Amino acid sequence: MSKILEAVTGVCLSSVWKGLTSGVVNFGRASAAASRSASSIVTRDLASIPSVLLEDIIGDRKLDICLPIDRQVDGALPTHQAVILYALLVAEQPKVVLEIGTYNGHTTRAMAANLPEAIIHTVDLPPDFAHEKDPVKDLQKDDFHLIAKRKVGSDFLGTPQASRIRQHFADSAVFDFKQAEGATFFFIDGSHTYEYCKSDSEKAYELCGGKGIFVWHDCNDDHPGVVKFVREWRQKGRDIVRINGTCVAYWKNL
Repeated sequence: MSKILEAVTGVCLSSVWKGLTSGVVNFGRASAAASRSASSIVTRDLASIPSVLLEDIIGDRKLDICLPIDRQVDGALPTHQAVILYALLVAEQPKVVLEIGTYNGHTTRAMAANLPEAIIHTVDLPPDFAHEKDPVKDLQKDDFHLIAKRKVGSDFLGTPQASRIRQHFADSAVFDFKQAEGATFFFIDGSHTYEYCKSDSEKAYELCGGKGIFVWHDCNDDHPGVVKFVREWRQKGRDIVRINGTCVAYWKNL
């Protein structure tokens, strides 16, 4: 089964040509080879992004964080990575936060709990979003299985934190980021394609005039689009790092 998946994910123009000229068996082999090559490139690119310890970022600051524990669901931020995010928030104490990708809102509520004076803006697709009727055609989305399972914001509805959470139902590709005016901390965890990661990050950068803190989730082998984008920003002299042992990427420019 793994060989079949490898061949399917490696389908490209060169492997199709190989199949047309040399038969089905060679098509499968060429596709599998292309898949292995692409995976190797992503791993290499990921390794080029420096990894640091959370302690190196926090320094001597002593932090107390609120860590709500709930049943882990597919698509939610794992606890060991949530600790990283909440520690960074508590260390920096932003007044306004913008989260791209609400999902069920567990992380949104926890961010608000860790910043009792802050406003948390969070953006996700409308609950009735349907892929076949998607009005945004120029940017590639992913994770449609998670989109279908969302109960957007359900984890913070009715909680004490809800009064400081601003839920925005919109595609981040067309969302007016000025609705989160004043945001200096950005958690980018929406669609993980290169196109969306780039669009979300550049709009956030414009909103804060380049002076902010950026945290990206899923900067790993499984999400080559995020890795590609992060490397592009690093090539512009933006010294983005990965938090050791996680798929969290971080950049501070304040």
